[in-house]
Amino acid sequence: MKHSKRLLGLLLSVLSLSNSIASGTDTLTRNYPVPQLKRISSDIIRLSADEMEGREPGTPGEKLASEYIIQELYAAGVAPAGKDGFIQPFTFNAGSYAGANNRLVIGKTVLELKKDYYPLAYSANNGFKGKTIHIKNGVAAPGRDDYREMNVKGKVVVMESANPADIDPHSKMSAYADLRTRIDSAAARGAIAVIFINSDTTSDNPSGKYSNRITPTALPVVFVNRDAASVLKANKPVDVEGKTEILKNEKTALNVIGLIDNQAPTTIVIGAHYDHLGYGGESSLYRGSEKAIHNGADDNASGTAGLLELARLLKNSNLKSNNYLLVAFSAEEIGLLGSAHLVKHLPVPVENINCMLNMDMIGRLKKEDPVLLVHGVGTSPVWKTAIEGIKPDGMRVKTSESGMGPSDHASFYLRDIPVLHFFSGTHDDYHKPSDDADKINFEGQLDIINYIMEVIAVVNNNDGKMPFTKTNDNNNEDTPRFKVTLGVVPDYGFDGKGMRIDGVSEGKPAKKAGLMAGDVVVKIGEHDVTDMMGYMKALGRFSKGDKTTVTFMRNGESKTAEVEF
Repeated sequence: MKHSKRLLGLLLSVLSLSNSIASGTDTLTRNYPVPQLKRISSDIIRLSADEMEGREPGTPGEKLASEYIIQELYAAGVAPAGKDGFIQPFTFNAGSYAGANNRLVIGKTVLELKKDYYPLAYSANNGFKGKTIHIKNGVAAPGRDDYREMNVKGKVVVMESANPADIDPHSKMSAYADLRTRIDSAAARGAIAVIFINSDTTSDNPSGKYSNRITPTALPVVFVNRDAASVLKANKPVDVEGKTEILKNEKTALNVIGLIDNQAPTTIVIGAHYDHLGYGGESSLYRGSEKAIHNGADDNASGTAGLLELARLLKNSNLKSNNYLLVAFSAEEIGLLGSAHLVKHLPVPVENINCMLNMDMIGRLKKEDPVLLVHGVGTSPVWKTAIEGIKPDGMRVKTSESGMGPSDHASFYLRDIPVLHFFSGTHDDYHKPSDDADKINFEGQLDIINYIMEVIAVVNNNDGKMPFTKTNDNNNEDTPRFKVTLGVVPDYGFDGKGMRIDGVSEGKPAKKAGLMAGDVVVKIGEHDVTDMMGYMKALGRFSKGDKTTVTFMRNGESKTAEVEF
């Protein structure tokens, strides 16, 4: 294993540090018990070891990591609270791909998949047979109609994929040149399939990648490469027969859930995601040419180790005014899928949940001027009192009010549950293979865990269930930025047409317009929203100060609201 020697040295250094702590010769400000330092370091080293292969959801590495977490929860005396023992499984789409039943015959020529043609991500799964009709770029817009005097009903429409030369890609007209818009225009006029070709040698071909966030159109859609497309450029009808098939690679991810049942009326959820990027993927910031394991020691073996240590401490503590639901989430890295699934399938009544504490990347506390970032302090008035009353030795605490952010606490905030997110800061190893255990500040991590224990003590001393408050998310630094924002959290697990809203931020355009969680946005202005990709493209058409309308579905009924960005 690539890190075996380095990690052996790390273990020896941890043992040496532990011995120095025990003998009183260390230079640390706090003398942690030797067993605790060994536990936290061993957990992180084990979870970020090469044999876990980066803990990608749906892989043997994820299963191996889940088994380790279960082992440690069981050893701590925590009871299982999943659907299958400690496990709460859920399915997700790990990536779509072109199936073996794709077929395309032009005239009498059988084309070869990938070499001569490929179905686009917009394609429906369907067969088709008919004659072609060439309609230039297939743009139907005010002042321009490529369909003029053309009857495409029952025909296979052939169109150039390149952006028309007379349409400025930054103008409002560019919405009509969007590939999806052109496909939808063909479908509305009765076409049975769309074939894209590209005669412009300066323009890139349409992407052959399949995004999980693109909803198929109503038609089979393929792109034919230049050499194979020669017969289609002649504007003469040609017999075409084909079938498109894009399949989902469905996998099962594993949330791990344990419960410390103190027979209390309320429950604190304590969570950390344990999945990471495997060997990289789209979220990786690694630019090397060789395949490399992304071990994710800080992101988020550190948070998972914190979860395990808190389980041990809480099981043996006198903090009995709450029960503790301990959750190691999976599939956080691909859209908070594990926590989104859990809040819809909770093993305890949602109305009994007191608060949610989330640990994500708590292993890299700086040794000089250590600062712990705590997000979500505005989600309950209890937090302000708690934060002001806890004075950690040698560590500054910096807070932000927003309950939103790109980690699992957001799923709970959207259910009106007070949240806190603990975070030791970003670093250059984020989402790279270099995020390894030898860079973890184990003593700093224990500082954070002890701090969280003090927060839990404050919650236990609070009388009754904590009140919840919505926060103003206008200045939330964790929320991805666009030129404008609608101010909603999309439901990334939604497979239907449009973009379903999972939550609405206070003070943002959506909230002011009356949009609510559960609404499905299908149009912004004159731009159709069929999926997440369409939603982002539609937002990209607007600038700050623009006014437009949002069309959305609520309980099966179409509604329209005016928004100002």
